[in-house]
Amino acid sequence: MELGDWVNSETLRWLMLVPIGFLVVGLLLVGRFIRKVVLKAALVAALIGLGVALWIQRAELSDCADTCSCTLFGREVRIPADKHPNC
Repeated sequence: MELGDWVNSETLRWLMLVPIGFLVVGLLLVGRFIRKVVLKAALVAALIGLGVALWIQRAELSDCADTCSCTLFGREVRIPADKHPNC
């Protein structure tokens, strides 16, 4: 699957805040409405794990322009020319 021309490391870095925000809302909903302790713990752990993975990938996108090799979960991401003209 080819990513569009608008997809670059800077754009993805900001777009990744959207799913992180949804995860925070999901955590609040799980905490509010799920009554069974085991299910609540499993859902909270899964949502926190996904949030941490997204945050780590977002942090790597901000640093990868220096090495000219940006990836997001193993997929190659284009680096904007204004961020690193040598890439």
